[in-house]
Amino acid sequence: MKKTRRPFGAAMIPVCAVFMITAVLLVMKPSRAQADNVYGYLLPTSSYTYIDASAVASWPAQVVNYAKNEIYARNGRRFVSTELQNWFNMQYWYTPIYSPEQFSDSFLNPYETANVRMLTDREAALGMYALDTPGYSYDIIYQYLGTSSGISPYYVNPDTYIFYDSNTRYLTDADTAVLSAQEACYAKNEIYARHGYIFVSTELSDYFNAKNWYWGTVDASGFSASVFNAYETANIELLKNREFALAPGGYALDQRGYSYQNIGSYSTGYVTQATSGDYIFYDSAVRYLTDAEVSNLSLQQMCYARNEIYARRGYIFQSQELRDYFGSKTWYYPTVPAQSFSDQVFNNVEMTNIGLLKKYEYSINPNGYQLY
Repeated sequence: MKKTRRPFGAAMIPVCAVFMITAVLLVMKPSRAQADNVYGYLLPTSSYTYIDASAVASWPAQVVNYAKNEIYARNGRRFVSTELQNWFNMQYWYTPIYSPEQFSDSFLNPYETANVRMLTDREAALGMYALDTPGYSYDIIYQYLGTSSGISPYYVNPDTYIFYDSNTRYLTDADTAVLSAQEACYAKNEIYARHGYIFVSTELSDYFNAKNWYWGTVDASGFSASVFNAYETANIELLKNREFALAPGGYALDQRGYSYQNIGSYSTGYVTQATSGDYIFYDSAVRYLTDAEVSNLSLQQMCYARNEIYARRGYIFQSQELRDYFGSKTWYYPTVPAQSFSDQVFNNVEMTNIGLLKKYEYSINPNGYQLY
């Protein structure tokens, strides 16, 4: 009998509590993860909620300073400070785009602007933190990662995947050589899970239902392998070969006494940072698009470019087409469900560009591009 599907984002608390604190995970299971420098956010929701000063009241000046600059880093700012630049270079979510001279506070949305102001005031009250002091350390920062109040259950940690990037690169024999038969089986099915496959196996169903990125939407009878891209197709075959080499007939699911204890994460060391080529308009958050460049797009591209602005802000799409498209982007981290999303997260440039793209899209087709 099939398990009732869990609504997207409703996670099993014991599992979520562990993977929200990446640094702790890496300390507890150093042999199961390949990276020891991929962490997360100090304030995961600072781009779409107002952070109360009480949430950082006990934080030291260094942590407050980093939390403030985290907001700039999320918007692609580079830093003059070597201390800050090295720190954010270690974060899997960071995509450095703009020099300090190119960056403007006008790029920030109202939430970010208010949170920067609050954090600046708090840091000033603590006497300000002096960056790049000889002998500086990141040790204290790790203690505060992901511990702020109001942390979003939609924050997706790469360490909740066996291979976080199995949809964007070809795995190698060396990658799979470290896997057990159970891990190879799970990693193979992880690729199916990305596309909403509903598992009949209780073992797999329970495992993926505990992941806040999983949303089971497609029954096995209606699922088609055509949804897989070239990376996924090749990786499924590679993982299957590894699984069957270790266990003739494959790993036996739903055997009494199965456990998830020895399932590791082997992906974060390979997470690649996005480049301008990963976007239709990589800078649509910070400059006004022109009629000439928008009018040259196809109807589909106009729709995707408009939703790219939403995706950059962590919007969780309802359309499977947009889920598939943006899910293949290394820079996309779905954090905000549609019902909780507000246009207030956009700055003036983003709002103007959304309007321009929508105008052209709907001038070509009164109903806009039809998503599947």
